[in-house]
Amino acid sequence: MKAKRFLILPMEGIRLSDATSGVTAIASTLLATLQPQQKAAVASLGKKLMASVAQGVSVAKKRGAAVKRARAADAPVGKPAIEVVASLHEDGVKLVVASEEVLAAMRQNHPGIRVIEEKFCRPALAPRVAVPPRPAVPAAAHVTAGASVIIEVVRGDTNTPVRGADVIAFRADNDALERKTNALGKVTLSFGVVAAKLKRLYVYHEEPGIWGFFKSNVTVAAGAVKVVLSPLDLSAADSLRHFHGFGNPTDGAGVRVGVIDSGAEKDHPDLAAVIEGGANCVPESTRAADDFGADGAHGTHVAGTVAAIGAAPSGVRGIAPGAKLRIYRVFEAGNPSSGSSFAVIDAIERAIADKCDIINLSLSFDPGVTDDAISDALAKARNNGILAIAAAGNDRRQPVSFPGSDANCVAVSAVGRKGLFPKTATEVGDVGAPFGTDSKNFIAAFSNVGADLDAAGAGVGVVSTFPGGHGAMSGTSMASPAVAGVAARLLAAKPAIFGMSRDAARSDAIRKLLMDVSKSLGFGILFEGSGLPK
Repeated sequence: MKAKRFLILPMEGIRLSDATSGVTAIASTLLATLQPQQKAAVASLGKKLMASVAQGVSVAKKRGAAVKRARAADAPVGKPAIEVVASLHEDGVKLVVASEEVLAAMRQNHPGIRVIEEKFCRPALAPRVAVPPRPAVPAAAHVTAGASVIIEVVRGDTNTPVRGADVIAFRADNDALERKTNALGKVTLSFGVVAAKLKRLYVYHEEPGIWGFFKSNVTVAAGAVKVVLSPLDLSAADSLRHFHGFGNPTDGAGVRVGVIDSGAEKDHPDLAAVIEGGANCVPESTRAADDFGADGAHGTHVAGTVAAIGAAPSGVRGIAPGAKLRIYRVFEAGNPSSGSSFAVIDAIERAIADKCDIINLSLSFDPGVTDDAISDALAKARNNGILAIAAAGNDRRQPVSFPGSDANCVAVSAVGRKGLFPKTATEVGDVGAPFGTDSKNFIAAFSNVGADLDAAGAGVGVVSTFPGGHGAMSGTSMASPAVAGVAARLLAAKPAIFGMSRDAARSDAIRKLLMDVSKSLGFGILFEGSGLPK
């Protein structure tokens, strides 16, 4: 069978040394197998693992035959049957490349290990509108004159073109095109038939200082449409400040928050003073191990929501500007869905070692996907006094996604409020039932919901830090750090809890602080959990 990537780890926990009551005989054997006697480089561990497989061949002919077939199919001459890609500690998780047969043989010969296929997550941003497959065009059809539409996208503050924006235009519900704007901010869409009106038009981007765009029934004049993107006003209220209040400069003082995300802009004027450090946790990354710099806007935006220290009209302030941040990058450049389960575990382990008090996970796996190894890492974080807060996911009312669904996470849905974003912003499409006691409040149409929810947070049209400036984003990705910021603010104000021993009781006490200040907005427990903390 084709080689795949797997995590190899102890049967319980993510490190043998995490065991609380001694290591069993099986675990001792495993440790000897996985830990090189001379503590050599990780590469030598691959040889050790290969030796273990060879041992399995010798003691079980049936299993050995499967191993030989796998090696013949997948391992070139001289290449180990198992290759170690990355390792967390000598007695901890290994990311390896091997065939399923090889790993099955190893697992059968060493009952004290688990083998879990590597899984991948993505940032929990609000999903963009889906573009349906275009209807088939008859072979004899020809392009009608005037069938192309030129979309021009400009900034509303400077009237300059917006390059690289994603334009999605619907001529009809089943007829849509998507293109990126060129250096002149323009894109040409050829529908094949004349479009006097566009049923819906969307513009998405990651350029600082401006909102996205959405409008229905857009008139096409002389084959063209000019889209003007509304500028951000950093002095105006957004959902974050409306629902959770403005942070005072000392809010969160002494608390350390780990941001497990796509990195953050270390030199941003609103963040530089609060970022203590971090790590690049992406296995086989092209970047240095200590390069936790931004890959896109997502992680920078999340970090600013927690603890930005700016002030309007030139900056923004987060919920807990007195807190310190540790940034752990788990997404690789150019691939927002590259969040390996190994990277997430690595980040959690580092947050534990760095003595974070709270970790924020604005990421999610596909519906129904869980990961036992990440669950064990989250359990370890709780046992070290850390509260994990995670996005509920953005699968449009599906059950809470993992890791938010894990019992050791506070799962957060996204709430918004009408009137806090322009009438032409993409956030208009996020408004959906149910509405709260105040009819202007709503649970975002993209937000996951259900019995695993613990709280709600501002997640629609949140204005925060961007690489090179500031920007608005939506998603349970934004709601999670809003709640993490509130948790940091609450913890700093409770020295008795902050000073507790770093164990599960401390984590539970921080969680209770959140639950005690959460108030229902009238959506019901399946949409807001205990309510919105402030």
